[in-house]
Amino acid sequence: MTRSDLRGESAETPAARRPRRLGVMLSLAALSGGGLGSALVAVMTNNGVGAGAPSEQATRLLASTATSTGAIAKAIEPAIVNVNTTLDPLEGGGRAAGTGMILSASGLIVTNNHVVQGADSVEVTIPGHGRHAATVIGTDPSQDVAVIKVSGVSGLPTVHFASSSGATVGTPVVAIGNALALGGAPTVTTGIISATGRTITASDSTGANTETLHGMLQTDAPIAPGDSGGPLVNANADVIGMDTAAATAGTSSSSVGFAIPSTRVQRVAQEIVGHKDLPGIVYGRQAFIGVEVIDSSEIGSGINPYGPFGNPFGFGYGFGPVATTPNGTPGIVIAAVDPNSAAARAGLRSGDVIMAVDGEATPTTTALSKIMQAKKPGQVITIEVATTNGTTTFHVTLGSAPID
Repeated sequence: MTRSDLRGESAETPAARRPRRLGVMLSLAALSGGGLGSALVAVMTNNGVGAGAPSEQATRLLASTATSTGAIAKAIEPAIVNVNTTLDPLEGGGRAAGTGMILSASGLIVTNNHVVQGADSVEVTIPGHGRHAATVIGTDPSQDVAVIKVSGVSGLPTVHFASSSGATVGTPVVAIGNALALGGAPTVTTGIISATGRTITASDSTGANTETLHGMLQTDAPIAPGDSGGPLVNANADVIGMDTAAATAGTSSSSVGFAIPSTRVQRVAQEIVGHKDLPGIVYGRQAFIGVEVIDSSEIGSGINPYGPFGNPFGFGYGFGPVATTPNGTPGIVIAAVDPNSAAARAGLRSGDVIMAVDGEATPTTTALSKIMQAKKPGQVITIEVATTNGTTTFHVTLGSAPID
């Protein structure tokens, strides 16, 4: 299926996903991609309540908070986890990292959706409890919130949320996270709430896949790549926001960061855990063939979706508005095959044309998507394909899709 364009790096240790970049670029505070990885970039609209320099009262409060930063960190760090992911090869492969907050003693964890997006597998490191594989309960990409779960654990410490309505300009805060994916004890930085009600519009590093987040908290507490999904806490060690984005001009951290308000994080997490039937929420892992496909009509229009894969159509089907399969049936063309997928194991190859799945015609990618929505991981499907050797039927045991 067609996919998003997050990229991971092929490194021995995971790269943290970047924070989103603001103005000069706003990047997601999770690390990934070549170098530090492909980031989501964003601009911020001029709205919300903001502040310049801290007031004298805020400065005194901040100084007071600074003396207790160690105590604040000590109180909440046991409930903060490192999140490491393995990205799907068609997402660029490699690994990435971010941060999460423990919601329940039995292992429910909330993080940013972009921390786990595009991942084939997710691993969580819990202080004092080691590493554990995590499953995805659900995600809300529009709100950039995801809930994952670790099994076989109990008695875990949990974070405590405070209402984000109490977060006003000048409120002292502490940001905690897996900065630069270095592992070990979380990184701790301090600052104040410098604005509320901010709207940021984010995209990936190419300017595509834009999304807008409203009502964000702005802070001058430095937020670095890898901090995404970590807590922004007040002087009582209560979570008032989830670290999500930071302005950066190519540096590892910034003095302008953004957090999703705690009230929204709690609401979305509760909706996901309650498995509510709401628009925009995706539950669990979807069925996955393991191919990137393109409508043959787009080939006829001169659109080239293949990038580094080049032109797979050396077998003579042509570039007409509909792929000329041996029996004249229209179909969709496989641009690339995930090397570890069900499609690869079944023998599907780049350049093959999918004409039908379980007897249902697939003249467009939309048709294939509708069919796949009704399928489940582990299910065996029959795919009718036109190949260089003629028409062939493949039996494919579906895998689990990368996380949305």
